This record gives sequence, C-alpha cells and structure tokens, in this order.
Amino acid sequence: MRAFIKVSELTDEQAESLTRTLRAVEGVVDAEVFAEDRVASVLYDVRIDLPGLVAAIQGAGYDAQPL
Repeated sequence: MRAFIKVSELTDEQAESLTRTLRAVEGVVDAEVFAEDRVASVLYDVRIDLPGLVAAIQGAGYDAQPL
C-alpha cells in the first residue's frame, strides 16, 4: 500500500533525515519525503498501518496528517 502524508514545514536536510527514519520503520518498504511539497510518500506492508506511519513522523518531531 502507498500513503501520502502531509508533514510540517522542513528543510531539505530534515526531509532526508525523516526519509531515513521512515525507511527504518518495520513494515515500510520505501519512503521519500519532499521538503518543497511537505509530503511524505510511503510504500508499506501489513506490518504497519497509516496511524502508525503518522505516529512515526510525529515521534520524529513533525506535525503530520494523512492526505
């Protein structure tokens, strides 16, 4: 499954860091965070769900909400 999640404003460096954080979450197959669009694109499997992805972003210190 793929989710698109709106994230709070961040720099390119923060987007790269958040991308690495999301890729480390169990169940995430791939992730990319786009600073300019303030969107995280996450490909994930059944080991995690959308609320878990949002929680991972919030746990990294960013506001997040599903699109």
